[in-house]
Amino acid sequence: MMKKSTTRRALAALICGIAAFALTALLAGCGNEEDALPEENVKYEIALVTDDSLVMDGGHSETAWNAITEFCGTHGISHKYYKATEQTDAAFIDTIKAAINKGAKVVIIDNRAMSNAVYKMQEVYPEIDFIMLDASPYDPETGDSLLMKNTAAVEFDSAQAGYLAGYAAVIDGSTELGFIGQGETDDVKAFGLGFVKGAERAAGEVGTPVTMDYKYCDSADKEAVYKEASGMYDGGVQVIFAAGAEVQEPVIEAAEAKDGKVIGSGTDQSGKSDTVITSAVYEIRAALKEILGSYSEDKFQGGNVLLYDARNKGIGIELRNNKLNNLTQDQYDAVYESLASGEIKLDAGSVDSVKDIITVNLTFK
Repeated sequence: MMKKSTTRRALAALICGIAAFALTALLAGCGNEEDALPEENVKYEIALVTDDSLVMDGGHSETAWNAITEFCGTHGISHKYYKATEQTDAAFIDTIKAAINKGAKVVIIDNRAMSNAVYKMQEVYPEIDFIMLDASPYDPETGDSLLMKNTAAVEFDSAQAGYLAGYAAVIDGSTELGFIGQGETDDVKAFGLGFVKGAERAAGEVGTPVTMDYKYCDSADKEAVYKEASGMYDGGVQVIFAAGAEVQEPVIEAAEAKDGKVIGSGTDQSGKSDTVITSAVYEIRAALKEILGSYSEDKFQGGNVLLYDARNKGIGIELRNNKLNNLTQDQYDAVYESLASGEIKLDAGSVDSVKDIITVNLTFK
């Protein structure tokens, strides 16, 4: 009988111990409100809203998300990203609303396709701060642009980034260049203008004329882009500047098949292929750090178009992971300073057709 009584007391003690441990753990969890709350009750102050494509794709979304995570981690701010279910204004608006309903005070938009959605939502939610990357609120039906005091539009100087890419390509030893742009949009034409003028400058410095095969492609037709790029490489082109997120993959595939080279755009594309020798990049991380910093200090720069160019180190080419053999840091710095000082002026808005630019050391095919 003594053994049974002892066993019962031991069992009771064990149960009490387990209960005490569970209560202690529960109480300890109360120190972190988000850990104690169910997911549906957690609020996220800063939201990244993207389209229905992958977030971690090496493009704008991944760069923006990493920048947001770094900033929020440093400042102890809750954050989350939200993906639209499809590429429609209705889906974009629903996703923005979902972020706001989850507590977002800042909504960051990284896709030009959402310009119309932000055009409407900035007025519906005047208490919410919106940040648009490489885009501005725009109504395609009326052609009107509207930048309210709660919206900051971040723009990057594509022409300057393209200029650095063209200069680097020729200094690296390429004399037959290719350009494939994702449609004939203003930012793609700016990339192209810069690429042409930068290549021409380098051609003058090295004393070797260059040729350029220059095309715009429908980004929705990946097979057509691949065919165009393959034709360029077969025709002697050594390196193609792929201007636009959607044309980069088929151009890279063609370069791998034809032993060609690629210059990426927007963000560092070196992780996608060994054929990528550098990329014309927007410094999204630095821009977001600055703008979110102004928000955290109650100095949000809403109502303004914030231009990032060489003057504030907002653009450049990728130098950490590049495969450029001949470009020196001194050469790069000298050209960069020429852009920053205004010595080199690139008015992309005045150019209707890049191929009509008068050049001395560069010939279009």
